[in-house]
Amino acid sequence: MITPIKSMNMKTQRNLMLVCLLLAASISYAQSETIVVGKKIDGTDLKAQCYTFPQRVETFSMSDKGDYLCISFRETTKSGKYLKNKGEIGFYDTKSSQLLWKQPIDFSKSKITCLSEGVLISEIGSKISLLSKETGAKKWEADLFPVYVDDSLELVLGYNSPTSNKLRAVGLKFGNDLWENKIPHQYGWNEVLDLEHNKRLIVADALHKLDFMTGELLTYPGKPGAHDTKAALLQGLAAVAVGVAGGVATGGAYYYSYVPIANNTITGLTSNILSQDSLYYWADRQHISCVDTAFNVVWQTEFPDVKASRSNLFVQDGKLFMLNYGFGLREGTSPKKYGRPFIACYNLQNGEEIFFNQLSVKKDMIEDALRTDDALYMLFDDGLAYQELTDSVVNIVPWDTKQYGKLEAMLPNTLYAANQDTTAFQSLAFNGEHCLVYNDQGVIYEVDKDLNIGKTYERERIYSPSIQLKDYLCIGNRGDYWFIHEMGMPVAHLQTNFKKGQVIDNKLLLLNYKNQFLFIDLDEAIK
Repeated sequence: MITPIKSMNMKTQRNLMLVCLLLAASISYAQSETIVVGKKIDGTDLKAQCYTFPQRVETFSMSDKGDYLCISFRETTKSGKYLKNKGEIGFYDTKSSQLLWKQPIDFSKSKITCLSEGVLISEIGSKISLLSKETGAKKWEADLFPVYVDDSLELVLGYNSPTSNKLRAVGLKFGNDLWENKIPHQYGWNEVLDLEHNKRLIVADALHKLDFMTGELLTYPGKPGAHDTKAALLQGLAAVAVGVAGGVATGGAYYYSYVPIANNTITGLTSNILSQDSLYYWADRQHISCVDTAFNVVWQTEFPDVKASRSNLFVQDGKLFMLNYGFGLREGTSPKKYGRPFIACYNLQNGEEIFFNQLSVKKDMIEDALRTDDALYMLFDDGLAYQELTDSVVNIVPWDTKQYGKLEAMLPNTLYAANQDTTAFQSLAFNGEHCLVYNDQGVIYEVDKDLNIGKTYERERIYSPSIQLKDYLCIGNRGDYWFIHEMGMPVAHLQTNFKKGQVIDNKLLLLNYKNQFLFIDLDEAIK
């Protein structure tokens, strides 16, 4: 999916625009031409500046500041059907528009991350190194199992080994140790929340407040995981297994690697961290708690005769609500039923329970949920539920899987339905009056508050927005992309399948499967 860049500073804009010049200057590695990639609504061609590389381009990444670009080239078999582990990485300076260096890489042994200081290489066996951005030479090497990188703070966090509980910070510039502290991780890392002044909240085996620059640590005890006794009996105890890969976070920071977790555990038995009015609200499998910024307990409330699991906290009309999904993750990977799903409501100031609603007598888990301004839609394996937050009564309706197929998920974002000749697109906005669900055949159903099915849409006719430019959107469905006005009128049809895309100022950069970078002028596309 292409994510829009809604705002950026002028320096970053300037650096990103130089990517176009960079590829043009690399003529020995990429051939440049203008090609047709679609049609505008007036029948004229939609064109793109195309740069074709002689090697297979695996992917590309850019430093957080936008000043460097790293392109991965990967070899294939003679037939072109299979990938080899051998390849090369090329490192480009966007300021000078030059290829600084290019060198071999073994993709089976190394993971690559483009940073402002150079290229970070993570090798199997808890070892990292940084290659110079100017020459590609190894600047430093360290024994570290990396789990988190922050380019803006110029550091990488990791453990001495997958089984170690000692978290270390290593400076990206020189590879020097900055600090060391103890953060156990038998349940992995469930969340990292950015705070002010280089501080972060981390949910691992407890709730931690960590200063990334100094290592100063506060810990609030909790139980965000559990031992899977059934799995232990079947498999026996093992040492360590890989855990959950994190997703991209804000501020140039992201989970870099798997955070190791212990075998035979159920992880993810935790809520989000809710920060409000200089207080933190958080739930594990036994309690819901409120603490101040120094981790002093304001209040703590135990759950009545039921264990919590993965959950979501939110505030509505001055009250704290908790939606408990009724599942965790078996060793950080596959969902496993745990506890029972429920909706609870608490007094924000003292944690007093206002109501506690169990949603299933059986251990049916909530597979998906959507929140409106004043209500919740919930999806179970074999049914749907709706509850207004001002009312403790829950409407639960079974789902006819024989007639309508097995429910898969809810669709939270605004989607667009094409008419039969694709001359107009209707907005399918989630407005609280209805929600959209889809089944295992890709059929989308519109369901109202009474959980009755209204309209039905075939997946082939549904497009999701990926880019916004002023009053226009780029919407797509499995490689078929349209530029439309937000009112639904199409202005251009883009027909290309691509691996990765990025918005660079007013240009759309696409990497397709023909080893080509395509630059599409978005202003020209929507004329």
